[in-house]
Amino acid sequence: MSFLCEVFPPASGLSSEAVAMACAASSADEAVLLEIARPEVALALWLRPEPSGWRRLTASLLAAAPFTAVAEGTPEQALDSVMAALPHPAPTELAADVLWLARVFAAIARQEHVRIRLEGVTHDSCRRFHLDSVGLRLLCTYRGAGTQWTMCGPDCAAPHQAPACAVALLKGSRHDPPPPAGCLHRSPPVSRLPENRRARLLLCIDEPGFFA
Repeated sequence: MSFLCEVFPPASGLSSEAVAMACAASSADEAVLLEIARPEVALALWLRPEPSGWRRLTASLLAAAPFTAVAEGTPEQALDSVMAALPHPAPTELAADVLWLARVFAAIARQEHVRIRLEGVTHDSCRRFHLDSVGLRLLCTYRGAGTQWTMCGPDCAAPHQAPACAVALLKGSRHDPPPPAGCLHRSPPVSRLPENRRARLLLCIDEPGFFA
């Protein structure tokens, strides 16, 4: 398991003792997601490999982008509603993975209900580095360019990028206790890519009741 930590200059009026240290934990072991419970960890990244045959299985759904399917409920209820709202039937393997990740998220967030959003993205959706207005958020890019993240501030020119199928668990501004400052993320800029490489298949799982 690896950790990347950086200390940021204090905001105006704060003493140096009040400076938070933001950490990102990453590993090929799924247990790394539990590191998000540590106060100093703002991002937990599970570097799981892309399954064999994944591109073939998801090709039809990716080709249907852009689209957005979102629903709240128990992991099972939310999944059923999302699958029904898709423009093209999702492969069984994808539905099973979404359900498993929703259950994992619900257990870590200690929530009975979740919000699941599965979308085909073809544009630069969130180009600025930011912190989400949620408690916890899970992101997994099933196809296409993965989420970018940095601990070098909002003007970072060389961000880290999560590979396809990696699972990122991030603390948002509504997390209790508040997350340490400095760990920001954004959707990868795709408008500069050839048109046939812009589409992304993105899964987002949140605590219910918030959207940001």
